[in-house]
Amino acid sequence: MSADIKLTVTVHSVIDNLDAEGMPEGEPEINIFTTDGGLSLTEDGYILTFSECDENGTAHSEMHIGLDTVTLKKSGTINSEMHFNEGKSHNSLYRVGPYSFDMRVLTKKIRNTVTADGGEVQLIYSMCIGGMNKNARMKITAKRK
Repeated sequence: MSADIKLTVTVHSVIDNLDAEGMPEGEPEINIFTTDGGLSLTEDGYILTFSECDENGTAHSEMHIGLDTVTLKKSGTINSEMHFNEGKSHNSLYRVGPYSFDMRVLTKKIRNTVTADGGEVQLIYSMCIGGMNKNARMKITAKRK
């Protein structure tokens, strides 16, 4: 699928590792990057596409943004599919290289202001990957070029 609208996309994510009692442990993982992206209109919302590169390679992201749901699919160095729907959990697999981990995501809050001119998606969620509990916040900002 080709993107109709060219954008600059900024992703800001913060992940807290949690101890056995559910309290933050150690320093949070903070990831901020800006990249080129695209936005396409669908029957039920938008599809935002972008890629991120690091020392391990490239992961391509496709974010399906609906009125009250978001699905984030990643392929490449990371392979995953995360479904966000407030108050609901979703189970899937998270694959990095040759390793696969069970993943459960519980969405706490979605804020979506995306229009054909860009906008912002904010996600607050908890997740369990391979038995490790985490709290996460992600903000994706898309601005028309």
